[in-house]
Order: sequence, then structure tokens, then C-alpha cells
Amino acid sequence: MLEAIAEAKKAKSSGDLPFGAVVVHYGKIIGRGRDETHTKGDVTDHAEMIALREACRKLKSNNLEECIIYCTNEPCLMCAAAIFQANIPKVVIGLSRSDLPDLLRNREINIYHLAKDSNHQIEIVKDVLKDKILPLFRDLEKK
Repeated sequence: MLEAIAEAKKAKSSGDLPFGAVVVHYGKIIGRGRDETHTKGDVTDHAEMIALREACRKLKSNNLEECIIYCTNEPCLMCAAAIFQANIPKVVIGLSRSDLPDLLRNREINIYHLAKDSNHQIEIVKDVLKDKILPLFRDLEKK
């Protein structure tokens, strides 16, 4: 998770939201990503999507069933769907959307709903290093 936090810090310093993600395969990081939606102008350049693309390229496969993804923030529906399509069995999350109510709105459907609807077993671990991620958002929340 510390590596995902480092990616989030890079995103924030570039003018994007401090979202970061890494994909790990047998203890080795094979995909890194940070939010680049504002700086690159592509709505799909979320941290998780970038990390997944890199991991798939490195493994030369879209099946990441032997990987874990670490996300500083709860993945959006697009990213959650991509994670599940890649067959990743474990998702480790720092902050939930509800941790940032002044910045992110709650959604009727979230990663937990998609996990229940998927065709494979998915473990979701939340609140990992939450205290190290929250400060990245302090100056971004609406007053």
C-alpha cells in the first residue's frame, strides 16, 4: 500500500486527485498507476486502470488471477469492473468513498455490489493505512 500511496502523491503533485494503485504478482509490483484524468484528459486514466494495463502487458495476459491490487481509494465502478474482469481475487483498499463525504458522493452501486455479482471469489480488505492516505485529501475537501 505504501507504493500506491507514493503514486497518489505523484498524482497530486501533478494536479490530479491523489489516487494511486499497484498490482502485485507474487510479491513483485508489475503495474503502477496514478490518477491522470486531468493532466492527460482521458476519463479512463484512473490509477487502477493504468496499473491494470501495465500488469496485463507485463504478464502478456488479461488474466491476473495470481495478483493482488492495492488501491489508495475505493475503486469506481469502471475500475472495479476491470479488476473483476481481470480475475483479481484480492483488492486492498485504503479509503472508502464514505471517508471523504465532502469530496466524493456515495453511490447506489459500489465495488461490494459488483463483487457479489461477479463469477468468482473476491476478497476485499479495507481501511489499510487509512491514516496515511486521509491527509492527502485535507486541502481538497469542500469547505
